[in-house]
Amino acid sequence: MRPSHLARLAVLFFVLPSPSLSGREFTDAKGRKIEAELVGFSGPTVIISRSGKEFPVPVSSFSVDDQEYIKNWMAENPGFARFKFGFYADLDKGQGGNQRKAPGNMIDDKLKTIPYNYEMIVYNKGIAPAEGIEIRYEIYIDNYVDVVNNRMTRMAVGGAKYGTLQTIAGKIENLTIPASGRHDFKRDFNTEFYIDRDGGKTDEAALDKVIGLRLRVYKDGKVLGEHIEGEDDHAMKDVQWQDAEATTGVGPKANLR
Repeated sequence: MRPSHLARLAVLFFVLPSPSLSGREFTDAKGRKIEAELVGFSGPTVIISRSGKEFPVPVSSFSVDDQEYIKNWMAENPGFARFKFGFYADLDKGQGGNQRKAPGNMIDDKLKTIPYNYEMIVYNKGIAPAEGIEIRYEIYIDNYVDVVNNRMTRMAVGGAKYGTLQTIAGKIENLTIPASGRHDFKRDFNTEFYIDRDGGKTDEAALDKVIGLRLRVYKDGKVLGEHIEGEDDHAMKDVQWQDAEATTGVGPKANLR
């Protein structure tokens, strides 16, 4: 048992006033006793109530018998799981990019790559650590420029301009965010811009458009929280969670703060 856990439980046993709530008598690993109510849990942390105040305590700080009791209580009362998350997402257009000849027979047509990135933050607003969670995200793009299917050539000779949904997905597994903590990460990705040069004029024949982002937090396969960030709110209304396969992307970066 880590010293910080012992110290936290010792404060509860020796500093708190006499209980004003009815509850069960618990014992810590050193035999010290306290009367409290179980009111919630988050991962391996149980939340107890005493004198109208709530305190997070590691389950491992209790006696062996009480640990068994608490674990059974948690299993029988899944509705008492406590999770509260906040979200932030910001789309930023990157610097640079490149331009090259577009595929096909049109000599003067150009294909330009435009870099973007989403900065994302998940906040743990609970009073206990959120342990063993998974963050998943999906970035949605109205994909007008399709190199694989050589759509640029068709557009250059008068073909119809139309878009398809492109989904860029990623996930961060087995993550712990401390109480009142946060996890910051970024996803880099590219869009494409097709330039149809016709008679000396430049026509913006097609430009991939970022529709928005959906960000989720999972625990044991269940969604604990979701955030939707729409860059095109009208288009975003029609986009559902795609359950797309996670990809690493271009230059991904993830770190804890």
